[in-house]
Amino acid sequence: MKKTLSLAIALAYACSFAQESKELAKLRKENNANVTISNATSNPNFIQFRTAPQLRSSNAKAKAAEFLAENFKAFNLKSANDLVFVEEKTDNYGLKNVIYRQQYQGIPVYDGVLKFHFNAKEQLTSINGNALSTIKVSTTPNISATEAGNIAKSLVTNQDLNKSNIALEAVKTNLLIFPKNLAQGGIVTPYLAYEIEVTNKVDVREFLFINAHTGELVEQFTGIHPIDRQVYETNRNASNLKWKEGDPFPGTLTTWQQHEVVTSEHVYNFFKNAFGYVSYDAADHTMITVNNDPTISCPNARWNGTYAGYCDGTATDDVIAHEWGHAYTEYTSGLIYQYQSGALNESYSDVWGETIDLINNYMDEGENLNIRTTASCSGSQRWKMGEDATAFGGAIRDMWNPNCNGQPSRVLDANYYYCGTADNGGVHTNSGPTNHLYSLLVDGGTYNGYTIAGIGFVKAAHLWWKAQTSYLTATSDFANFADALEAAANDLIGINLQGLSTTITPAGLSGQSFNATDLQNIKNGILAVQLRSSPATQCNYQPILKPVPDLCANATSNPLFKEDWENGLGNWTVSNIPTKPTTWEARDWAIKGNLPKSRTGNAIFAVDPINGDCASNLQNGILRLESPTITFPTFSDGKYEMAFNHYVATESTWDGGNIKYSLNGGNWTLLPITAFTQNGYNNTLDGTSQSDNPLKGQRAFTGTDGGSLGGSWGQSVIDLSKIGVTSGSNIKFRFELGTDGCNGVEGWYLDEIYVYNCSTLAVEDVQKQNSISIYPNPTSGFVTIQNKKNTSLKNVEVYNAAGQLIQKFNLNSNTKNASLDMSQLTNGTYVLKVISETESNTVKVIKK
Repeated sequence: MKKTLSLAIALAYACSFAQESKELAKLRKENNANVTISNATSNPNFIQFRTAPQLRSSNAKAKAAEFLAENFKAFNLKSANDLVFVEEKTDNYGLKNVIYRQQYQGIPVYDGVLKFHFNAKEQLTSINGNALSTIKVSTTPNISATEAGNIAKSLVTNQDLNKSNIALEAVKTNLLIFPKNLAQGGIVTPYLAYEIEVTNKVDVREFLFINAHTGELVEQFTGIHPIDRQVYETNRNASNLKWKEGDPFPGTLTTWQQHEVVTSEHVYNFFKNAFGYVSYDAADHTMITVNNDPTISCPNARWNGTYAGYCDGTATDDVIAHEWGHAYTEYTSGLIYQYQSGALNESYSDVWGETIDLINNYMDEGENLNIRTTASCSGSQRWKMGEDATAFGGAIRDMWNPNCNGQPSRVLDANYYYCGTADNGGVHTNSGPTNHLYSLLVDGGTYNGYTIAGIGFVKAAHLWWKAQTSYLTATSDFANFADALEAAANDLIGINLQGLSTTITPAGLSGQSFNATDLQNIKNGILAVQLRSSPATQCNYQPILKPVPDLCANATSNPLFKEDWENGLGNWTVSNIPTKPTTWEARDWAIKGNLPKSRTGNAIFAVDPINGDCASNLQNGILRLESPTITFPTFSDGKYEMAFNHYVATESTWDGGNIKYSLNGGNWTLLPITAFTQNGYNNTLDGTSQSDNPLKGQRAFTGTDGGSLGGSWGQSVIDLSKIGVTSGSNIKFRFELGTDGCNGVEGWYLDEIYVYNCSTLAVEDVQKQNSISIYPNPTSGFVTIQNKKNTSLKNVEVYNAAGQLIQKFNLNSNTKNASLDMSQLTNGTYVLKVISETESNTVKVIKK
């Protein structure tokens, strides 16, 4: 009798995504919706409705709930209950916004938020935000919030950030699901983590996400942005208070202190008059300034979450307004300070700083502020940031032509767009495209083949503010910003906008409002500066581990040796060899679940921790993982190989891992790169005197994937004949991760390890010898498994090309033939292991 086997259960995950895509397609079709899909989550992060959804409810809050109940699958969510209502807000334009936050088993998801936006008729016009659908983590922490706070403080202490030596404290400890790589735009890996804010309220403010299961650092963002009113000199001791609200002005204030008092009032009035937003927290908080803050490396300026600090020679009106702009960003969109999100954060501060500079009639003596019509870098001072800051020696950025100061004018400006990880992913460089867009929209111009008619400061400022307060989230990138601008412009059509004023007297209604022509100008500007274009190609972002061909079937189905870490260490041994044991923080290779990139099962992990100070607290040493002895059979056909799946993310060239081997009991030797046939060592560890890594100068796996602070899974393959392995040999391997005295990134994961010989049980040979035939092969649907011997089949195991078991089917004891449905499998190569009463046979099947 035949038996039909369904792969529905094994493929539930893949099928659910197909179904959800249909839900999204239905939503797009019925409402003529424009949908943007997140590269990080593969879910929609912006939906703009050209036709408002037909919702029965009578108010905005109820309509948002109704929409979610009917359409949660469009976001690949299991239930509408994955999202919880947070608040309904009416903005300064009279438009309602309803906000939901994602939770997983009662734990909030970092930046997991959906915002529902309504027009004046309370029709749903757009939705934006982030929803994660691949969360599979335990929500029970293994460490307490206090322990996590202490770990975070210890990490920051060892990072040499605390120049003031004021005691650090952990002022916030929130347990949440943290989606690593969301900010970088890579595929996210969720962690249960504590969000810890470590600060001394002077020169340190860091946000650390500590793995609540292991205590390891998952991610770190800085909360300090370099560059009632109070002005202090040097520090905030009461004796150094130089001016407070109500004191005579200018009194004994220096020129730079006067600028700080006057411009902070301009900032306060600007946001209050135009947007009804009172001080940076919307709660009329005192705006505190410290001049000549000794914790700043002058010349510079910064907002540290508590006050704005400046040096003599930097406190000009645009720079002052720039730093306060960071404060307003923190309390509105909350943009983090990394990659494109951080570049947007910087750009917003430039936009507010230069807008206030150009309308406040202050510090403009002798300046040419004429509208610029060419790409010339000289002449008019319009759109130049910091042009009056004597300590900078001139403007530090040019918003009209960012190239003048080494910034990109558009995203695909390959000569200027920064592709590295320094400066938090180039936040001070890659702010150029959005700065350029703002200046083009205000004054008008032609760039990159597009003509943009100027809409002036009133419309442009309201457009940026509406996007900032309604649409942007902590990890928004340039493409999200493009969506936000278009949605904000649609929201503002027909609304009489408040005028702009930096004095105590509001300008009143401007008589200006957005129209369809303005919307087209905005679209032209977005195209001109290429906000929706990806820099991945020009940056040549490449993973450390490239895609490789499938291994032969025998490698995964019948290897000589296999380890997958699902049953513990077995006969493997681990050890650590610190250079300075007295300061070494104990650690070893350890088996982990909850793997990066949502990889299932367990792997073994060597951490590359962010610790040490490279001075007295040294963390240089080796983590060693040693295999049991592997003995090769007396079989001389073909060649013996080893393949292993792994993930690398270390401090590039300073920390990294490699493999040593001992053949037939001989000395331990570095496995040479010439032995690799796929994905060999990608670099050489720094060999200079600056490195104290015990593996210094050796070839190794080191660094992170291009454009990312993380890695990705890949496979390396080694031809063991290149190191002398022959029939009858025996060998042991050591996987070693070497670290220098301080700092790190993530570490090195090892998953499946195979030692095999393709010739011993090559698929072709097996099919000649075995008693099983499978047809048709290749197949696009069903295959028949035919048993040629008079024995019953017991079960069938289906493996993918990586050797991972997809499903196992138990067969009826009387079954001699069976039919297998492969129609729902993705196209590719699979291995079927068919087990009968007397033997097992392995056959490669191609699904097309």
